[in-house]
Formats: sequence, C-alpha cells, structure tokens
Amino acid sequence: MSPFLLTLFLSVLLLLPFVSAFTLGKNLNIPHAKHKQKSLGVLKDSERVDGVGDVSTHNEWIPHGDSLLPTPIGTFRIRSFRSPLSLPYSQSSPMNPLEPVVIYSAPEGSDPDQPFLGSDVVDVRLHDQCFTSEVFGSLRCDCASQLTTALKRINQHGGAIVYLMQEGRGIGIANKIAAYALQDKGFDTVDANLHLGLPAEAREYTCVPSILKSLGITKINLLTNNPFKVEMLKKLDVKVEGTSKVLGEVNEFNRGYLLAKKERMDHVLSEENIMPMARRGGAAVAEKDANVVNGESNEGVIASSDGWCFGRQSVLDSIASMSRGELVCVVDDMSRENEGDLILSAELATPETIHHMVKCTSGVLCVAMEDDFMQNLKLPPMLKNNQDPKGTAFAVSVDATQKHGITTGISARDRAMTCNLLAKGSLENSEVTDEDFVRPGHIFPLRARPNGVIARDGHTEASVDLPRLAGLAPSGVLCEIVSEENIGEMARLPELKRMCEREGWVLTSIADIRQFRIEEGK
Repeated sequence: MSPFLLTLFLSVLLLLPFVSAFTLGKNLNIPHAKHKQKSLGVLKDSERVDGVGDVSTHNEWIPHGDSLLPTPIGTFRIRSFRSPLSLPYSQSSPMNPLEPVVIYSAPEGSDPDQPFLGSDVVDVRLHDQCFTSEVFGSLRCDCASQLTTALKRINQHGGAIVYLMQEGRGIGIANKIAAYALQDKGFDTVDANLHLGLPAEAREYTCVPSILKSLGITKINLLTNNPFKVEMLKKLDVKVEGTSKVLGEVNEFNRGYLLAKKERMDHVLSEENIMPMARRGGAAVAEKDANVVNGESNEGVIASSDGWCFGRQSVLDSIASMSRGELVCVVDDMSRENEGDLILSAELATPETIHHMVKCTSGVLCVAMEDDFMQNLKLPPMLKNNQDPKGTAFAVSVDATQKHGITTGISARDRAMTCNLLAKGSLENSEVTDEDFVRPGHIFPLRARPNGVIARDGHTEASVDLPRLAGLAPSGVLCEIVSEENIGEMARLPELKRMCEREGWVLTSIADIRQFRIEEGK
C-alpha cells in the first residue's frame, strides 16, 4: 500500500467515531445541547432510545453456556446467551447489547434447564455494565454497590440478575468517558450525553423475555429504582408484579449524579436515599459537640433542648445504612438503660451480618415486630405477667421450620433465615404463617408499641422505625453490645464511639430517631 493510501485509510478510521456519534444523534432526532444545563426538567421521549426496539429481529436469544460462579458473596450459577443475529464481538457497537449473561440463585433440586419453573414471583434485576465502578472502583456512580446489594439479595432469597453489556446507559465506554469530561465542567449526567449528540437513555431490553423464558420465570419482582425499565419490560409483555428499590452507596462524588437521576429521569429516590453515607471506617460525625464520636466526656447521651443528641444527619445516615443491610449502633438515654444496641433490617439479614452481630454483642438476638403481625403468626407473650422493669415485651422464641433448610437453628445461617421469615411475616398479605416456625427456638420476637419511638423510647421500637423509614419491612434484628474493655459490663458511650469508629457503624440515638419522626411527620 502506498504512503498516500495508508495515510488516507488511517484518516478515515480516525473520523469514524465522530461520524458515528453525529449520525446517531441525527437519526434519533436528539436535541444537541450547546450550553450548560439550564434546568431542562425530566427527559422527553426524544431524549431516549426506544428500549423495545424491533422485537421481530431480537426476540430469540439462545443459551450458550451455564456454569458455577463462586464469589465472595456466595456461589451462583451464570448462564450466557447469544442471538443468531449477534454481531461478532469485533464488530459490536455501543447500541448492541453484545452477549448478555444471567447470574442466578435457584431453589435446591430445581430443574437444571429451567431452574425457576413452577416458581411464583421471582426477584429479577436488570443490571447494565459499569466498567468504571465495577472494575476500577469509581465513586462517580453507585452501580457497583447496587450490583453487590442485588447479589446479596438473590444469594439469600433466590432470584436472577440479567447483566447486559450496555456501558454508560448504552452509549459505550468511549462516549461515557467523554460525558465524564463534560460533567467535570458542570454538566449533569443527562446534559453531558445530549451535548455529545447522544441520547440520555440508550439501553434496550429485547433480550430479556428470552432469558426469563430460558430460566422458567413467568412473573417477576423487578429490583430497580428506574421506572424506564418497568415501562420497557411491560412493553415486551414481561409480567412485572412489583418493584423493590436497590439502593447503592452514596458519597460526595456521586450525590449530584443521583440527584440528576431523581429529578430528570424519574428514579424513585427520596432525600434519605441520596444523602451522603457515613465515612467508611468511621461512624457518622455528630452535629452536637457534646456527643462527637471521639469525645470521652459523656458516659451516655442526653438530648438537648431541641430534642437532638447526635443530630439529624445521624438518622439520615442510619436510614441509608439500614437500606443497605448494614449494622447501625443505636444508644438510649443515660437515664434509661444507658446501653447501645446493634440494629439490622430483619429483611436484609444475611449469615455474614448475623455472624458479625453475634461476635460484637451478647449474642441473644431479638426481632422487633408490630403487634398485629405477631398475632397473625401466633406469637404470644413469653409470660402473661411481664415483670421486666423496662417493659420489654418478649414473645415465645422461634426457629424457622426444617422445610426452610434449618438444621440446629443456632447457626448464623439458620438465624438469618428465621429473621428473614419474621420480616416477611411483617408485611401485609404475607404468605408466611405460624406453620413456618417451631417453638421454642433461638430468635426472640419482641412486641413493639404502636407508633414506635413516639410512644416508647425503647430499642424495640427503634428497631421497627428504622427499617420502615428505609422503605423495608417494619422489623429489625437487635442485640445489646457488651464491653470489650470491661469484661462483664455493658459497653457505654465512650467505648461505643470507639467501636463505631473501628467497625464503620453509624451511631445514632433513640432520641434522634424520635425527633426526626416528629419533624418529618413520619
């Protein structure tokens, strides 16, 4: 090849990405933003790609392989898919979903070909590749932590994650980095795409019906905060019976991104969901000088005249931690029990968190519930004449039955399963009944007062209020924290602060939760 032809050939190659981006924007009739964002509001239909596409050319995706997938979270199975119309990898484009995979955890003894055949509603998440966060640990988004949360959920409860190679909401890695460069200059995640002549939302999900059919899934509970995904699946005749939020970790780098998704892309996120999380490796820094994490002056907490101890932010951080299935340290007033309890959402309890909880506490695990649900599960008081001076309302202890895979009932796995079932029993129209439990057992249900900490300033009530505020089943696992420094004693505030700093727990108080509810009207 002559030098002239070689130069011409290389020049054409260099121009192709620019021509492709221009053509893509032109063909899709995407408005080209020439200036920084001026509060454009939620996305117009013209700023999205139709996520359904041409079903006639994409509706057959064939299983290509299925294998074990051991991970630090648990052992799953992974199944890959290809379409007869799939382009070779080297000819792929940002708009082509390439080769989707599904990571799943199915019931034991299920059909290896269609593992969810006969199941009712199955938890399913559509997760689109995020190379920057999932490989490099980028903090610019919450994608990697959402994936981790979803994996933990399906490991515990069963379900599937359909993983699609749609980097940057479908625009590809190169365009995504170009969009990042614009975000560095002040554009939000929507306007950055539009400024490049690209759609703000370019994903498509036409492979999903084939994948669900392959697994034997007929009805799903979609794990998402994004109504766009619900809309697209319904257009593809997928039976979406409900949705559940999947909240990722919030930090100083991704809060603006999450706000843009909430305000401009209609993501179902509240103020509590997008407040920055507590520092990793340390508890939430308190707003009140008298109760700072590193302070040593107080043996317990006392609410100030405005009703706060650690402050509003400590409650927001606690709600965020609760939604991620993390442990929260909650202290009561020093004039009461003057102790700290670890609290965890019973719905999101895992063997790992239960194991860690037992290591750091007395080990006597309780699950707080509301009275109506306890009556439904036939959980009577342990004694008719409660002689506890603090009025803690113990019910008869329980374990889940053997049909749920329980062995001794005392292992972290068994206790996590019992906690999960009690949480499911704390939901309206739950299918969990009294026949799902044996009595006595190793988990102690506690009856919370109606209206939570407003009615009684106890850890039992706080353990119902925090999960509810996080949008979860109103049921929490709780256990008292014992001292590591003074054997035989309960841990008091100075030591609790050091433990929170070491373990990365958020620290709040019952008084703070009460004041938060009063001010928020919740």
